[in-house]
Amino acid sequence: MNRIARLQDRLLHWHLDALLIENPIDLLYLTGLTLSRGRLLVFADRAELWVDGRYFTYASEKETVPVRLWDSQVSLPAGKIGFDSSFTSVEARAQLGREQPQAAWQAIAKPLKEIRSVKGKDEIGALQRAADLTWRGILHMKSSLRVGVSEKEVAWEFEQFVRMHGASALSFAPIVAFGENSALPHHRASLSRLEKDQIVLFDVGAVVDDYCGDATRVYFFGSPDPELKKLYAWVREAHLAARRQVRPGAKIQEIDQAARKVFIREGVENLFIHSLGHGIGLETHEFPLLRKDGSDAELALQKGMVFTIEPGLYLPKRGGVRLEDTGFVDETQFCSFYPELEENPSIG
Repeated sequence: MNRIARLQDRLLHWHLDALLIENPIDLLYLTGLTLSRGRLLVFADRAELWVDGRYFTYASEKETVPVRLWDSQVSLPAGKIGFDSSFTSVEARAQLGREQPQAAWQAIAKPLKEIRSVKGKDEIGALQRAADLTWRGILHMKSSLRVGVSEKEVAWEFEQFVRMHGASALSFAPIVAFGENSALPHHRASLSRLEKDQIVLFDVGAVVDDYCGDATRVYFFGSPDPELKKLYAWVREAHLAARRQVRPGAKIQEIDQAARKVFIREGVENLFIHSLGHGIGLETHEFPLLRKDGSDAELALQKGMVFTIEPGLYLPKRGGVRLEDTGFVDETQFCSFYPELEENPSIG
């Protein structure tokens, strides 16, 4: 079943006559077209893509769906039409009402989130290619480490490398953190310079064929701080414990709790200050959220779901450890796109 057909099956569930899709990421997912603006109307028996003059020739030549030119004279059929309330602003919704007063508009937040969470073979292939290039970039960054190099210089090494080897973009601004900066989960690369015996954290991703890579690794540049070395061992154990719980039918909360049990045993759960992971695909952060008390805690995993597992522990003013893999659910387990986590990540 193709992607639009899967969406059409949900119209009855929502009691809709049609669904309006305007989010460019969703348009890419459903049509294969890269558009900064467009409107896809999905009915039970057909779909129509409406674009302005900038995209009409491009979209028509691709012929993925019937294309029409949008103008102020367009009139939609009467009936109940859904729209993505997580994307469409209040003003844009008001404009739809003025343009199409005969339609009854129904708000649906992220209508494609569940469909997009289960990846097909082509998507998993693209995600593996993104992971492969991301990993090559990590190895390149690792080789650039030397006393005196700055976080920004290492981040630039990653960006140059992956772009020269096929990345169309970065999944997000590279996180390169030396020493105590690694205790900040969303630290941005700064002018801090590497010193001997510091901890180094990389959290990076490359985009290949529209899909995002995302991985985090930690290295000890010289002799590790004994406390941070213990954190590393516990985070690695928690990561592997969470992975062992992954299978079709397992609930999100079970995956998170498996990791937390390790931290609770060691008395450091208070140092775990973020979610265990997140869905990933055309966007770096997608449905579902892996958190025991989150909105998706009761969700049962399905074969083909792709997400990150990234437990972390952070000691303020000292350093932090986060270990992240991206992978997919197969018939029995979590299949990582990345190499296994090292037991001893010391370098230099």
